[in-house]
Amino acid sequence: IRRHHKAKKGLMLRTNKNYARTLRYVIAIVSNYGIWAMKKFKTIYFIYDADGGLWNGIKYWYQNNILEEGSSCELCDISHSKYFVRFEWLRFIRELKQEYKVKVLHRNEIPKNIQEKNYLFPCVIGETEDEFIQIIDKIAFLDWGKSTNVKELKQYFSQAISSFS
Repeated sequence: IRRHHKAKKGLMLRTNKNYARTLRYVIAIVSNYGIWAMKKFKTIYFIYDADGGLWNGIKYWYQNNILEEGSSCELCDISHSKYFVRFEWLRFIRELKQEYKVKVLHRNEIPKNIQEKNYLFPCVIGETEDEFIQIIDKIAFLDWGKSTNVKELKQYFSQAISSFS
């Protein structure tokens, strides 16, 4: 009985080693070929449909608040009140920075590799190790209408980003 038990234990050890080796191999294949659809974003870009800089900011504000003409940036409406940046927006970005590198950019500040993608602005782009993925597009911003609700953007962002993981 003892001999049989030892033989059985040895078989289990070999089986466990084979199982562990096979499991490591399967994990390597899955991660290399993207069978798991998980996308780990390194950087999240929030891109305004407005040009950055002091003069451009003054011009944008004047056209949209005094003249009430010119095109409005939906992301600007969410992140800023008539005069100041919204505290909820700053809190949302601060929370995201705990998990991601976050860049909030104007259309004249975006890196060339994003410009080449010809995204419509405003939008939210996620950067992985090897690609850019549009998380929220201009159409989604337009669908919200004249939303100034950071909470709504935060919820939509959370749902959108979970679809990539």
